[in-house]
Amino acid sequence: MIIIGVGTKNPAKIEAVNQLIQNQSMDAIIRSFDVPSGISAMPMSDSETRQGAINRAKAVLQQDSEVTFGVGMEGGVSDIDGDMYLCNWAAAADRHGQLISAGGARILLPEVLAEGIRAGHELGDLADEYAQQKNVRTHGGTIGILTEGRITRTEMFLHILKLIEGMYAHRKTENS
Repeated sequence: MIIIGVGTKNPAKIEAVNQLIQNQSMDAIIRSFDVPSGISAMPMSDSETRQGAINRAKAVLQQDSEVTFGVGMEGGVSDIDGDMYLCNWAAAADRHGQLISAGGARILLPEVLAEGIRAGHELGDLADEYAQQKNVRTHGGTIGILTEGRITRTEMFLHILKLIEGMYAHRKTENS
């Protein structure tokens, strides 16, 4: 049995891993860990967001010697030509030193959210206020709000995890 260690306690992210396991009919269980991202609380670039996901994936492997794969997921923002976009990254690390990362969809943030981030606030807090909800990040996420629920945070991370799982499967066939 595969043990997938997830570097978060966020229910939306854990659900993405759970759906991946179900969709791929994996013989796997999930263990979640509250591990540090090693980056700022509000990642301000694709590079920093990706690094946070990588750091979490690797940290999980250090937390529990039984974990087969460490998975990290991170949300952030990226400034492109003066426009601020939501960005999301995930990474998976295994005990053989293999690391795979992938990014997800980009969506333009409304200027009121971008201004708040530039003023030093975290997107999750701003999104709560913007949507007049609590804990947006643990449910549909900012992407869920901005797409009227057509894409949720769980679905977005599931898509990224499918990319990673597919690349891992491809590498296995490539090396056999």
